[in-house]
Amino acid sequence: MQKHNGIELIDHPVIAVTDLDQARETYERLGFTVPPRGSHIEWGTGNLCIMFGDDYLEMRGIIDASRFTMHLDSHLDKFGEGLMGVAFGTADVKASYSEAIANGIDTGNLRQLRRNFEHPEGWTQPSFELFAPAAADIEGLMHVVVIQHLTPELIRRPEYLEHANGCLGVNSMAGMIYDIAGCAEKMRRLLGEDAVEVSEAGVFLRLPSGQRIDLRLPQQDRPGSSDEIPRLESLTLHVRGLQNTADFFSGNGVEFEQSGADEIYVAPDNTCGVRLLFTESRPT
Repeated sequence: MQKHNGIELIDHPVIAVTDLDQARETYERLGFTVPPRGSHIEWGTGNLCIMFGDDYLEMRGIIDASRFTMHLDSHLDKFGEGLMGVAFGTADVKASYSEAIANGIDTGNLRQLRRNFEHPEGWTQPSFELFAPAAADIEGLMHVVVIQHLTPELIRRPEYLEHANGCLGVNSMAGMIYDIAGCAEKMRRLLGEDAVEVSEAGVFLRLPSGQRIDLRLPQQDRPGSSDEIPRLESLTLHVRGLQNTADFFSGNGVEFEQSGADEIYVAPDNTCGVRLLFTESRPT
């Protein structure tokens, strides 16, 4: 698949949390290795980044409410905990920025940012460069950045990549929309014509990495009010062995449901608001 706006993959889903310490306990109980906390130098937010080989999960919380929080405070007020957006990865963010402008996307400014990574042996400062398309250009995805990591070696240490639950990376995300035609038109400008599939059920996105984002109309058995849509709801991760994951959850007292031999589901009450699924399938 041809890259569009230089976008290659889901670099990381972003999960809004009310308490980073509680979020750490929740995800460690789920069997994830959770590295030390990070804090954004330019904002009043901090994060926990669960690392995989090619992508990661970011849990973002407020650590200084007197500073700019990138609207995390208003997001938590409206939606509560759960998925709040997605960061797409690019190998050349300056080229991606220029291409996105040429494709009619309101990109905002290109920014280089840093965060403190609070290792026990001393802080490091990973840096990254990104731009954030305007909300009007990303319908269905809540909040988007396109990001290039400038110091990936500082956050992707080998000891952070091994997880007791066998998790290896991000497969897909899913959410709800109400306007198929409008969403599809905006996603074609963001991700390219060949990345977007449309049906009566919704808009289905595939990235060059093989990762997917499925944006569906509300299901009859799970209706949502107008102020809850569009929104992201669920995240699917691939694991080394599904039975090993199930055994770990059982041994650690994690409530889950297993659908045959193909998928494990953990409810939002046990995941900081995310509908979390595990599968042995990988992006293709």
